[in-house]
Amino acid sequence: MSWACRSLPTCPDVKSSWPELVGKKGNEAKAVISRERPDITRAILVPQVAVITDDYCCNRVRILVNCNAGDCGEATGTAVPMIG
Repeated sequence: MSWACRSLPTCPDVKSSWPELVGKKGNEAKAVISRERPDITRAILVPQVAVITDDYCCNRVRILVNCNAGDCGEATGTAVPMIG
């Protein structure tokens, strides 16, 4: 099954950001988001230096972490993960 973006206006009115995850490891943050919001089908670890698009998806969370590339699961979150 491929991933598909669900965009506005169909976003549910539920928790959409996780400020408590700043400073946590990327894999830990991903697990918490998946547990709290199983409808999020794409929680991705993104190096903080990456260029990202400004499109909005209701079922995606970008977790910015302090790594440059590769496996960023053990890197620390640097910003509030949020739907988008």
